[in-house]
Amino acid sequence: MSTAGRSPVRGGWLDPAKGFKEGVRPGKRRLGLALRDLCCLLRPDGSDETARRLKQAEAARRLGCEADELSRYLYDTRIPPEDFLERLHKEASADAAASGQEAGISLDALLGLRTGALGEQRGCEHCQEMGGRLDSLVRQLNAPCTACAGHQHREEARRRQRKQLAARLRSAMREEARLRTAVADLKASVAELRATVAVLETKLAERAAIEAGLQERLAAAQSARTQLPVPRRSRDRQLSTRDVSAARQLVAQAEELDSSGREDLAFMLLRQSTTELLSPSETALVVVGLRFRGRDGLADALIHAYGRDQGNQDVMAVAMELHEKGAPDDAGTVLRAALN
Repeated sequence: MSTAGRSPVRGGWLDPAKGFKEGVRPGKRRLGLALRDLCCLLRPDGSDETARRLKQAEAARRLGCEADELSRYLYDTRIPPEDFLERLHKEASADAAASGQEAGISLDALLGLRTGALGEQRGCEHCQEMGGRLDSLVRQLNAPCTACAGHQHREEARRRQRKQLAARLRSAMREEARLRTAVADLKASVAELRATVAVLETKLAERAAIEAGLQERLAAAQSARTQLPVPRRSRDRQLSTRDVSAARQLVAQAEELDSSGREDLAFMLLRQSTTELLSPSETALVVVGLRFRGRDGLADALIHAYGRDQGNQDVMAVAMELHEKGAPDDAGTVLRAALN
């Protein structure tokens, strides 16, 4: 009978190193070893004490005998009665099943060992022969089965395969999660790029509208100038209502662009209009209008650019117009810009 899965505590009442007393015959030794194996399966009552070994006194009370009597059953020549064997086998089988084990010996085989021990004690050859046969049967039952070993190998192979498949499944799930995250990041990047493209398209549309407006103003100015029979000098020219309206309209457009945060576009509109479309008198009106509306930054930038880029005759004409319109400081500034 095998004791696999049961490890008695050394020095205890089931210590495997503890031998039989003198005079114990082989048949009784076999019975005593079987009784020890069954006692190793006994566990204390209560689910919280399954890890503790049963004491000898507790085992004796559970089996309905005294502690010293139990010791003689296990190590001495005393042969236990059948009801003791039946009770021990029942209790040990129940505790073994609770822990996922087997008793390792049937009740019939245990009783056969008792019969053999009794026959050996009485000198009965028939009982001794019967005990020997029972021992042989017990050894056959405990011998490893080749079919069971093959089944265990197949089960182990299936368990390893299941573990491998589970590992591959976990790896695939992690890869899926990584790909989902990457797709989400790509979608966010595409959305951001689309928003940037929309902003750029809006700015391009605004620039196109500004350029179209400038082209219209240029065409209108050229059309108005062709109506004059003889060009006159700027100092002799009388400002018409159309000229004043053009200057005011230019100031209003520049103010609108500057208010919306597009100061660069406002300056570009002023510079291109004053240098290409407007006369010095109209340019002076634009500067005065910008000062009146509180757009001093645009006015300063326009004065410096005009004085630096225009010819001396136009600069002198603008300076005189500014002086006549009550802006002597701006007149001096435009002259200094032309000198620099």
